[in-house]
Amino acid sequence: MPSTQDQNPGPADPSHRRRPTLTDVAAMAGVSVSTVSRALDGNPRIPAETRQKVLEAATALNFRRNISARSLRTQSSMLVGVVVPDIAIAFYATVLKAAQNVLEAAGYQVVVMNTERDAQREAAALRTLQARQVDGLLVATSGGYVPDRGPVVFFDHIIRDTGLGYVSPDNAGGMSTLVEHLAQVHGHTRIAFLGVPPGPTDRIQRLENAPATERLEAFRNVMGRLRLPVPPEYLAYGDYEWTEASAQRAVAELMRVEEPPTAIVAAGDTLALGALRQLRADQHEVGEEIALVSFDDPVSSDLLDPPMTALGRHDRELGEVGARMLLDALDAGKSGVAPKTAPRTETRVPLDLIVRRSCGCAPEALEAEQPP
Repeated sequence: MPSTQDQNPGPADPSHRRRPTLTDVAAMAGVSVSTVSRALDGNPRIPAETRQKVLEAATALNFRRNISARSLRTQSSMLVGVVVPDIAIAFYATVLKAAQNVLEAAGYQVVVMNTERDAQREAAALRTLQARQVDGLLVATSGGYVPDRGPVVFFDHIIRDTGLGYVSPDNAGGMSTLVEHLAQVHGHTRIAFLGVPPGPTDRIQRLENAPATERLEAFRNVMGRLRLPVPPEYLAYGDYEWTEASAQRAVAELMRVEEPPTAIVAAGDTLALGALRQLRADQHEVGEEIALVSFDDPVSSDLLDPPMTALGRHDRELGEVGARMLLDALDAGKSGVAPKTAPRTETRVPLDLIVRRSCGCAPEALEAEQPP
């Protein structure tokens, strides 16, 4: 006589259950298999209601896509690598978020690599991304980029004549705007530059088109055009990480020269904040005794004392433009056009001056100074 155990084998071992498939999800959602695939890819042409039905069915069935199989079938990983020098900097965080929104809306996932402005770490990060078979790259290089067969768009830190192109702030135009305001509106002739060293280190290879280099060259050019002197002691440098502490040390030394400047142009927001902190610590009246302006608008700069005159940020726009440039090339590749044959696109994002009191503008004059 069969035992009770033989008559009631109990539930099957979950580890031996058949994995749900796209067909199962399609049946539960009441749509075609191709619709399920496009919905899970984030295809914007799929209606939101249909996408929601597919996602609910996939969740109910505990469906997980086989990414490796899909990559083999489509010859696409649907991954994009983003390489940044310092994710803790507000600029890079905002660019990344904007680019990620654009890429994810097109069905891509983003893999982020932080290099700490180290060329060797950048090279290692790129090797990792290439091993993951990313479909394309967005790179703010610190000098470690090695040309690869995949499509790449540079942003901020750029390499000319490489990849699909680049998108970057208008460093020359922005620096001209700041210096011209100080010289022509306020009459300053002793204007100093606060940046980071343009030369190489063991970690950071020299980039001809890095923001630090471009902004220093632009400062020299506009000062020359205005026939204003640039003595060597008026070129002050923080460290390669653009830290506030290094800016404080540089400004403390700058203000001890025999004939100190009456105005300072900071090449970045963190440098400007360090300069403001040091000037206040040394009892200098910023906006009255000495003017201070920033290339990048510091976070909550209107709450500083005094509020900081700066160039308005276009970080989000820069990230969106770079992501769309890459998507255009990837879409062309899916249509049979090799991404590397696409024409190069070189975009400079214009910057507007936001006038506040740190430059010496009186409160009643600020409204008239703002761009329309």
